[in-house]
Amino acid sequence: MIKKIITIFLFLNQIFASGAFDHGSSTGKNFFEIDLTWNPFNYFKNGQSYVVIGYGISEKIDFHGYYSIHQENFSTYYNGLFYQFHNSNKLDLATAVGLRKNLNTNYSNIFFPQLLYTIKLNNQINIGGSFVNILGHKKININSIPIASDIGIYFPMNNYFKKFKIIKDIKLCISLFNPVTNTLIEKFKFIPTYSIDIKFKKLNF
Repeated sequence: MIKKIITIFLFLNQIFASGAFDHGSSTGKNFFEIDLTWNPFNYFKNGQSYVVIGYGISEKIDFHGYYSIHQENFSTYYNGLFYQFHNSNKLDLATAVGLRKNLNTNYSNIFFPQLLYTIKLNNQINIGGSFVNILGHKKININSIPIASDIGIYFPMNNYFKKFKIIKDIKLCISLFNPVTNTLIEKFKFIPTYSIDIKFKKLNF
């Protein structure tokens, strides 16, 4: 089933974007997480290949960020601090602040405020995503809403990677991303994307 889902998203979708960049659950103190998305050989128009990282400074505070290679031949990166302010059996909520920079133009954006969430359907499958206000975006149309949002569903894949002893948890995320550059008419248009999310076992320094 997992393999079929991956195949569908790799070969039937026309575009991938940097959605599901994070969710409302902290990584955990001394845990490291990496999320991977690949636009193979820049095949998908306006797509991106990117890596998202998270490292738990404490149980509630993470350093998080990403590096993205865009199909249009430019790269961006983001880094910031993440704080989980609510934790329950059904719902995690967090906020974050950070800076994104275009490496080709040196143009920067501030991501603030942010609301990140994780809805826990059961012990394995979660729904997660974010609402991100982007300050200083020079391409925002007068009719645009300056909030990017995404929502994804996370499926466990641990059974496929049992032999890798350094991996604590691995999931496939299939999500929909609504970029800040959408016009008012397109504000409900979501773009499909995916990621492979890997959490490694605790690092002890």
